[in-house]
Amino acid sequence: MSTTPYFLADSTFVEPLVQGWGAWWMTVAPVPASLHLHHSLVPLLQSYLQSPDFHARAAKDPKLSGAAFVGVPAARAGQVRTLLQEMLTEQKERLQLAKALEEFQPWFLTEARGQPLGPFYEKLPEPLRGMVELVYDYTNRPTVRLLEGMSYRSPYHLPSLQSLRLARLGSDEEREPVMTTPRLPEAGAVDWRVPFHDARVDELYRLDSQPQPLGRIAELLGVASPDSLLPLLTPEAPATSTPWEGPGPRVRYLGHATVLLEWKGRTLLVDPFVSPRPAQGGAPRLSFRDLPERIDYALVTHAHADHFALETLLRLRHRLGKLVVPRAAGMLLGDVSLRRLAMESGFPDVVEVDSFESLPLPDGEIISAPFLGEHGDVAHGKTCYVVRTGQEQTLFAADAACHDDAIYRRMRQALGPIQNVFMNTELEGSPLGFGQDALFPRRRDRRLDKERRCRGSNATEGLRLLEVVGARRIFNYAMGLEPWLAPIIGPASPPESSRMRESDKLLGEARSRGLEAVRLDGVTELKLGA
Repeated sequence: MSTTPYFLADSTFVEPLVQGWGAWWMTVAPVPASLHLHHSLVPLLQSYLQSPDFHARAAKDPKLSGAAFVGVPAARAGQVRTLLQEMLTEQKERLQLAKALEEFQPWFLTEARGQPLGPFYEKLPEPLRGMVELVYDYTNRPTVRLLEGMSYRSPYHLPSLQSLRLARLGSDEEREPVMTTPRLPEAGAVDWRVPFHDARVDELYRLDSQPQPLGRIAELLGVASPDSLLPLLTPEAPATSTPWEGPGPRVRYLGHATVLLEWKGRTLLVDPFVSPRPAQGGAPRLSFRDLPERIDYALVTHAHADHFALETLLRLRHRLGKLVVPRAAGMLLGDVSLRRLAMESGFPDVVEVDSFESLPLPDGEIISAPFLGEHGDVAHGKTCYVVRTGQEQTLFAADAACHDDAIYRRMRQALGPIQNVFMNTELEGSPLGFGQDALFPRRRDRRLDKERRCRGSNATEGLRLLEVVGARRIFNYAMGLEPWLAPIIGPASPPESSRMRESDKLLGEARSRGLEAVRLDGVTELKLGA
C-alpha cells in the first residue's frame, strides 16, 4: 500500500447526520429533536410514501423552494420506507416523549390559572417526569420549562445515531436540501457512524492541513478498500497561511454572514459557514484549506442553521480556541442552550455571553450586543457582536431588526461611535413556524405567518440604525446570495424581489448621505478605517 500522505481534497464535503437527516439544533437537541421527529420528519416521510413521484418533482421546482418535499427519486421509495421504520424503532422513546408533551401541554395551559402547581406534577406523563419544571410567569401564565441538562442524560439524547458522510462535491447544485431530504446510501460516499463528540472526528478534520497515509485514513473510517477513498483525498498540501501583521485589521468576507477578522495575532470567525470548492468549479470561495490554522474565537449570533452551522463548526473544532454563543433563557422548549449542545458535541471551550459582556483582544475587545427580532418574535438566544480593534468599532448585526432605535442609542452611549456595520436587509423572511412548527403546543392561527416573519431590518430601520450609531460604512450581508447556501435556505433572491429592492433602497440612500455602502456577495477583502 502506498505510503504517500494524503489530505482531504478541496472538493470533499462532510455532512454531519442524525439517522440520515442533516444535523442542526432541531435534530440534535434532545427535546426539540423529539418534537421535530414526531410532528415533522415522520409525517414528511409518510407523505412522501403516499406520492413519491409528486415529492420528487416538487422538490426540484424552484417555485416551491422552502416547502417540505422529499427530493428522493420514486425508484428509491423502498429505502425511504426502511428508513422510516428504523426511525420509528430506534427513536421510539423520543416519539413517546413528543406525544406526552403533545397531550400534556394544551391541558396544562388550560387548567393552570394561578393555583399552586404542586398537584399538576401528579398528572405528568411518565416520559416527562424528572425532565421538566412547571412554572408561572408574573401574570400567572403557565409554561413547561425544560430541565435541559437532564435531557442530555436521558434516553432522548441519541449520539449513537450520529454519523458523518464524506462525499465528493461535483457542483453546488447537486446537494439536496438539508432539512427536508434524508441522505440515503450513495455510491462513492462514505458513511461513518461516529458520535460528534468522538476525538476521532478531529483526527479526520486535521486532514485539511495535516496529511496521513492512506492506510491510516482507511483504518480511521473503517473502510475495507483504501483505494476507494482516493477521490476524496489529495497529496497536494494547502497553501501556507501567513499571519496578518497589519496595520489595522484584516477583514475578509467569506459569504453570507461569515466574516474572518485578523487583528494583532488574533483571528475571529463570525457565524462560520464554509463551503468546499466543487470539483467542477463554481463561484470563487475560501475553503477549509484556505483558513488560518488557528481560529481564536468563533462567534455565533443565533441558532439558525445558516449561522450555527454544525457542518462547518465540527470541521473547525480542532482549530478553535473559544466558541462564543448567545445566552439562552431556557423558558421555552425551543430556546435551547447552544453552549450545552456544543459541549455535548465535543467542543471543549464554549463561552455563553449576555448583552454587553466582553472578551479581550489586544488593544480591543469583543462585546455582545442586543439582537431584536428574528424567529418571528419568539424568544430564543441571540446576540449581535461589536468588535473593537484599536479606535475602530464594527457591528455584526446578522438578521437583527431595528424595531427600537433606543437600543442603538444606548449602545452608542456605552461604547462610542460604531464606524462599520454589517447588517441584513429583509422585508418578509420565513414564516413564524418555518422549521420550528413542532415546538408550538397548540394549533395556531396560520394568518399570523403573514405578519410575524423571521425578518431583518427594512431600509428605513436600517438607515435609522446607521444614523444612531454614527456609522461611516454599511456592508449589506447575510443575503443568501452565494450558491453554497441553497441546501440550507434555498436559492438566492432574484434582483426584482422585495428583499433585493429593499437592499438597493438602503444602499442608495446610505450613499446619498455620504456613507460607503456595499452589498456583499462572495469572497471579498474589505478595508476598514480611514
